Amino acid sequence: MRSLRPIVHDTGSLLAGMPALMPGENYTTPDNLEEVKDSNSKSALERYIYKLKVVSPDQRYVKIVMEKARELGEDLSETDVKVVALALQLNALLLSDDYGVLNVAQALGIEWKSVRTKGIDGNIKWEKFCPACKRSYPPEYKVCPVCGTVLKRRVRGKRKRRRDG
Repeated sequence: MRSLRPIVHDTGSLLAGMPALMPGENYTTPDNLEEVKDSNSKSALERYIYKLKVVSPDQRYVKIVMEKARELGEDLSETDVKVVALALQLNALLLSDDYGVLNVAQALGIEWKSVRTKGIDGNIKWEKFCPACKRSYPPEYKVCPVCGTVLKRRVRGKRKRRRDG
C-alpha cells in the first residue's frame, strides 16, 4: 500500500482548518504557529494540533528558497521562506493562498494547492523600478539611489503554468 504524500501548511491553511481535513502526515513550522494570534483561531487550532508535526527546515533548503525568491523578485517573509523550504525538504504538497509563496514554490517544482483562492496560473518574475526616473533596480533596493523616490514593483516576465493531463 502506497503511503500518502506529506502535506505542509502555511498559516492561512492552518486558519482554514485544513489539517483537520487532510489524511496522512501534516506539517507546519514553528513560525507559522506563532502567526496564529487571536484566541478564536488558537482555540480552533487546538482541536487538530495533534495532527501536526511542527518542524523547522534545514538551513540548506532555506538558502535555496531565499535564492529563488530573490531571483524572482519576491519579497517573502522569514516565515514564508521557511514553510516553502520545509515543503521542498519533505517533497511535500504545500497548502497556501499566498501568491508569493506559490510563485516561489512553483518555480522550485513544489506541488501546491490553494486553500480558498484560485491560486496562480504561472510564474512571475518581478523587478523594482523608479516611477519618477524610470530606472530598474535589483529586488533588494527600496529607494531610488538617483532621485530618492520609493521604488515600485512590476512584472518583468511571466511563464504560464503547465497543466498536467
